[in-house]
Amino acid sequence: MVLIVVLSVHAGFEQNLKRMLLGFSPHLTVSSVYQGGISQWQEMEVELGHMGEVKGASALVEGFVLLDVRGWNRPVQFRGINSENREQLAALEEMLNSGTVDLIPKAKSLAEIEREGASDQAAGEGGAVISKLLADQLMLNVGDQIRLLAAANLDAVMAAYRLQDQGRAYEVYATSFDPFSRMMEVIFRKEGDLEVADSQDVDAAYRLIQDLDEVEDGMELPPMRETEREKIGELREILDSFTKREGGKDFFESGTQEMIHAKLTELRELDLDQANLETMNEIRDFVLPKELKISGIYHDAQRARGPEVFVSLRNGQELRGLDPGVVEAIDIRIEDPYQADRIGKKLQKRLGDEWAVGNWMERHSQQFQLVKTEKIMMSFMLSFLTIISAFSITAVMYTMTLQKRQEIGVMKALGASPFQIIKIFVYQGLIVGIGGALLGVGLGLLALHYRQKIVDAIRVFGVDPFPPQFHGMNELPARIIPEYLIVIAVVSVILCLIAALIPALLAAFRDPAKSLRNLS
Repeated sequence: MVLIVVLSVHAGFEQNLKRMLLGFSPHLTVSSVYQGGISQWQEMEVELGHMGEVKGASALVEGFVLLDVRGWNRPVQFRGINSENREQLAALEEMLNSGTVDLIPKAKSLAEIEREGASDQAAGEGGAVISKLLADQLMLNVGDQIRLLAAANLDAVMAAYRLQDQGRAYEVYATSFDPFSRMMEVIFRKEGDLEVADSQDVDAAYRLIQDLDEVEDGMELPPMRETEREKIGELREILDSFTKREGGKDFFESGTQEMIHAKLTELRELDLDQANLETMNEIRDFVLPKELKISGIYHDAQRARGPEVFVSLRNGQELRGLDPGVVEAIDIRIEDPYQADRIGKKLQKRLGDEWAVGNWMERHSQQFQLVKTEKIMMSFMLSFLTIISAFSITAVMYTMTLQKRQEIGVMKALGASPFQIIKIFVYQGLIVGIGGALLGVGLGLLALHYRQKIVDAIRVFGVDPFPPQFHGMNELPARIIPEYLIVIAVVSVILCLIAALIPALLAAFRDPAKSLRNLS
């Protein structure tokens, strides 16, 4: 009975865990193994959506953002989904506790967006669906406003703060500016109304400041205020502004040398306080948070945690710093999620090595391993109850053989064979085993039927063995698996037969003369 109740309840928890995970997790994900994401994602959505055994495919982006609401600041995981793809929204809608999955902005209706040829990708800010765990922790409700700040932008903020203590770029990169300034003093000469410089000198001067204003071969830009970077860019534009190049000479308009000297003077005498203020103002514009309205709250739990925030795909792309035409992965939902591994391998073979195909089982493998370990340990520990019961039956049967030793002696004296003696006790053990198994199965099913009333009765004493906050279920789940019932009942009967066989063998081969010696 105990084995049936515990294993059935555990199977119910496992079933509900998988149902919750499948509600918000992609069954399969396809992503590029190269950096930069998927650019032609619309075509890929259509192509993958028409595969056999596939219900639908849609784009997604994922990452972490900083949530700012009611004075609370905390990092949360978000997922940007294509709010025009109904297949992707269906599973999330089924898990809603309250509200709706309304991720597009209220400024425009869906009809207006479609009429303008736009989509969720150009929709603006709009709404968000948050998890129940997050809503409970921060006391949020449908209709509340939240702010999301892209975590990637914090790097830019920290870089701006570090620049506060840095000197002028002209001083920091003096190894480039000093020779450039000296060259500007000597390379120009007057020819009529134009200023002329040797082309090779101009190219040499250009190279001195080129690396300060652009990235080549994946190298990062040197740390510099945006004002200074703009002025360096202007210097490069001036060197590129020659009217003609011939005979190894570059011809510039009159006043070019003076313009270059003026830019260098601005860099040399830059007002650091003003430049730092301008840098911070630009960063403030860059990291303005997304103002979103909570449109719905979906159901998750500590044991089945999902993304804390769902947003529209366009908002997700902006939070991840992606262009509108780029996504991170394609979410594929299939007819039978439990065939994800087989279908994933088939899809991987079709797409090739330049694509990575993952499935929901791999994504949540640690959670499933934990559930599997719990099940094994509970089965192992509870099996000792059956073994102890078997030892008890052995003790009872052994005591019975001692009590009936004279009757056994008489039977053997009258010609009963050891096998006939063994059959008597084995049949008795079989009756006890079958009766116990049937009673145990019946009591187990009865306890499962009234499981919630039993839990409620226990909670009256202030003890909650299954807190809803942890499991995410208000009622105790159970899943009756017929195979479990059959295996447990059969094993119980076999243990009873073994328990009866040991004392039966001892009784069958006992000397009848010794048994009859005490006969009165």
